Amino acid sequence: MIRIEIKHDIFLINDVEVSFPIPFEKLKEILGECRSIKSKHNHVFTWDELGIIAYSNKGKLVETLNICMVLKDYKQFPKQGFPGNFLLNDEPALSYYEANKKQRIKHFRGDKGGAFIVNGVSVWFNVENEGVELISVSEAKNVAATEVREPLVLDQGFEIFKPLWSSWISELNKIVPEDNDAYNHIHGIQQEDIELYSLLEGEIRIPTALINFYKVHNVEDVIRCVFSFSVNGWMYDLLPFKDIKQEWSNIQFLQFEEDLEQENLEDYSEKVKADDYANPRWIPFATGRNGDYLLFDTDPSDLGTYGQIIELQNEAWLRDVVADSLTDLVQQEIDALKVTAPERFDYILGK
Repeated sequence: MIRIEIKHDIFLINDVEVSFPIPFEKLKEILGECRSIKSKHNHVFTWDELGIIAYSNKGKLVETLNICMVLKDYKQFPKQGFPGNFLLNDEPALSYYEANKKQRIKHFRGDKGGAFIVNGVSVWFNVENEGVELISVSEAKNVAATEVREPLVLDQGFEIFKPLWSSWISELNKIVPEDNDAYNHIHGIQQEDIELYSLLEGEIRIPTALINFYKVHNVEDVIRCVFSFSVNGWMYDLLPFKDIKQEWSNIQFLQFEEDLEQENLEDYSEKVKADDYANPRWIPFATGRNGDYLLFDTDPSDLGTYGQIIELQNEAWLRDVVADSLTDLVQQEIDALKVTAPERFDYILGK
């Protein structure tokens, strides 16, 4: 019976040590004869009875092995599924996959399965129809280095953001599994992100509080976002750090200037300071995807507080303060998650 083992110090196929790229002749000695398909771009070798496909750019060295768990009606696919044992760190691969969700690395946005990096080898699980259909094994290259990043140290006074993020994540985990496509938080921003994106225009910058918030975790932009805020019955998705500048510019484009009708300002909170559609020193960090935003206020009125959170409603011309600070806003969201009906996330969970 075929046996594949990958652990921290060795990669074995039928007790023979191998490493990528694997010489095809060596692989054939281990697995036996196979059929082959040569295309314009690569060579495909299929072991029909073993449920294994190997890919080689030039036919001499194998760069990728696919372990087929489910049969597909493609000519390169084997005639039966993998009948052997595949062990990851001494555990059956599928059991290891289920037991180590937090160690999976997403290879691309929307990757349902994710991969493990073991002994310089990437073991990627192709998940379709709620099950693992194929396990792809290849050289890890620089995947681990690009995914795991050293977090930046938080500035003094902003240490609260780390436990705040942890609490937010903990409450969301009770409702939405981490392998959901909408579970969009990633590692925190790096120094290059701050240098590239923090300056908006002139002297207007993303405030230090927001920068420190994003040092803990950033998010990817996906159509449905887990990391969002429920405010006045509407969902506001947390913006990726790099998108703040563009969203800020979009708001400035809507300024009316001399064409403004003063009656439009009548519903503005007395805590905010603005003489147009928006104050340029309001910094967007969450979007309703309909022209509405949550804004970090760096220029409040005398009755307001620096860092208060404004809800900008586009069509209604409302500018209400919905939290005294970013910390308060996130804590409100955490508290709401503790008592919220699970139905709030039905659109994410596909119910």
